[in-house]
Amino acid sequence: MDDSQQLTSREEGFNKRYLFIAVVYCLAILLIFYDTVESMVAIWWRSETFTHGFLIAPIVIWLVWEKRQTLVRLSPAFQYLALVPLLFFGTTWLLGNVMAATVVQQISLIGILVSGLWAILGTQVVWAIAFPLAFLFLAVPVGEGLIPVMMEFTADFTIGLLKMTGIPVYREGLFFTLPSGHWSVVEGCSGVRYLIASVTLGCLFAYLSYQGLVKRGLFIAASIIVPIIANGLRAYMIVMIGHLSSMKLATGVDHLIYGWVFFGIVMFVLFAVGSIWRDRDSSTERAPLVAQGGTPNLESKAKTYLTTVVVLLLACAGPATAHLIQRQPALTAFAPLEAPQGLNDWVKQKRQSWQWRPVVKGADDEFHQFYHRDGVVVSLYTGQYLTQNQNKELINSQNVFVVQKSPDWWVVGRSKVTLNLAGDTIEVDQAHIKGSGSNLLALRWYRLGDKYTANPYTGKLLEGVAKLSFDRRDGAYITVTTPVIDDANLPLETLQDFINTLLPGLEAQLDRVVGLEGSTLE
Repeated sequence: MDDSQQLTSREEGFNKRYLFIAVVYCLAILLIFYDTVESMVAIWWRSETFTHGFLIAPIVIWLVWEKRQTLVRLSPAFQYLALVPLLFFGTTWLLGNVMAATVVQQISLIGILVSGLWAILGTQVVWAIAFPLAFLFLAVPVGEGLIPVMMEFTADFTIGLLKMTGIPVYREGLFFTLPSGHWSVVEGCSGVRYLIASVTLGCLFAYLSYQGLVKRGLFIAASIIVPIIANGLRAYMIVMIGHLSSMKLATGVDHLIYGWVFFGIVMFVLFAVGSIWRDRDSSTERAPLVAQGGTPNLESKAKTYLTTVVVLLLACAGPATAHLIQRQPALTAFAPLEAPQGLNDWVKQKRQSWQWRPVVKGADDEFHQFYHRDGVVVSLYTGQYLTQNQNKELINSQNVFVVQKSPDWWVVGRSKVTLNLAGDTIEVDQAHIKGSGSNLLALRWYRLGDKYTANPYTGKLLEGVAKLSFDRRDGAYITVTTPVIDDANLPLETLQDFINTLLPGLEAQLDRVVGLEGSTLE
């Protein structure tokens, strides 16, 4: 049998069948993990940063289609080794589900999809389409965690260039003042949107333009570094335009226009330079013919379908376990949440000494109580969560000290500070907040069951362990705040003394709400 006859036999016997199985498997995974898919699409729809997610699947299909001449010459075979990453991603998806960590679920979903295809199609086939499958991971809307870091970098970079230019600058956190006006670095200035777009386009360009891994790696690295530096230059240029025009230009819609035009120019230059070293297209090269031992019989077909069913059953283990966990009875409040009574001369006061309070959404109950002692005022905010779901999460990016672009309040400095909480040394979040005539110091942490942390990842892990072990699942968002008299000497000792005095009473109140025996009012 010559090559053409053998290729025709393989196309009729194997490729159409495996193509059908692969498509059915992908559709089945999307249905099994419908909630995770829906969460990804929802983010693509509402966030301009991740709108490119709608294009990932069509691009992947096109890239696989471009490999069709290679794929028809390969012989699929079940790969048992692929069950290891399949089980791993299934486990991480389950952990992400019980921890309400959406991004973990989304990454795991792509991992399950790719691992299952590897198991069904085999190493040769999957290796031939390794990049398109890896490109699927760019559909995951991840990167928002970089926003605070890149906002800080943008502020440092911009202010550094302004000082080099000889323009005096006064800075408070992400806010800075020039002789011509005031500026601030907000989320839109972080450059994360530019970075994600650049990396997505850079990966695709590198794959299509270069054959060697070194060239591809270098260009992808450039697509990461260039937009970060370019965003700093963009911010500097916008501030300079505003400064030189006496704040008449680059302060409104033109601010965004200048940014995207500059980004477009930078991307054009990046790809133009990258094209200089572009390799000659080798897509027409034929892969070596893989010997196939004849047309598959009924037994071989049955084995293929059976192994596919086994892969799907393993993929279903995570959602099935999550369903059982979610059927645990929801916690109910046995009593309303109340602020603890004052002790050691800390006395409750009825009026509010300032209007600021943290932005917390979805809490089942909450209070914001002010206390005073010897002329010092401290406020205690607590939001308690009895049952958490996708719309009611204790640890959520929407629960913040101050919302972006708030007209009344702004955070001029953030850091970590060590506190003693119920005998344990815990690192908590510290924020220096100004606005509406107030200068405040706020400390924030979480209570998960009877454990404390301010680390969101540790908190998510504690939530997941509690669900898996059927332990108490309640949590609380806690903030203590006091005025700052001297910016150089923050009143941490005052807050620590307040916490030492009031925390036992707060714990008793939180435990009382969930009906724990032995809880008493202070």
